[in-house]
Amino acid sequence: MPPSAGTILRLWFEEVWNRKDVSLIETYFAPDGVTYALDLSGADARGPAAFQAFFEEFLASFPDIHFTVHDVVEDGDRAAGRWSARLTHSGDGFGFTASGETVTVTGMSMVRVENGMMVESWNEWDRLRLATACRMTAPA
Repeated sequence: MPPSAGTILRLWFEEVWNRKDVSLIETYFAPDGVTYALDLSGADARGPAAFQAFFEEFLASFPDIHFTVHDVVEDGDRAAGRWSARLTHSGDGFGFTASGETVTVTGMSMVRVENGMMVESWNEWDRLRLATACRMTAPA
């Protein structure tokens, strides 16, 4: 029996993000999966390769990111989690020079799981707090 949606959500944050194990993206993210509102602009990522490109660029900018999952609720094939992440803007990326600022952002993610893999995920997080704290503003 595959793991529950809540277990997959927790494993995603712990093993992929906190351990920075890029090899597990294809374990937890379905080949035809889509992650909605992923990046700083709110763009989507379709498939493991698209997510991996975002993941690697994000880690290049914020290599020390660490998530804490505070709550997870499950209902059948879906799970939602409330989390916080602490990160330092120590690398250039996304078109912005590293600021050296450390910030904590909060967010929520919901996943839909089939056969032990995420097929859809939705992400709402405090992009403005991250952009402001790290002085990631668009050039004039």
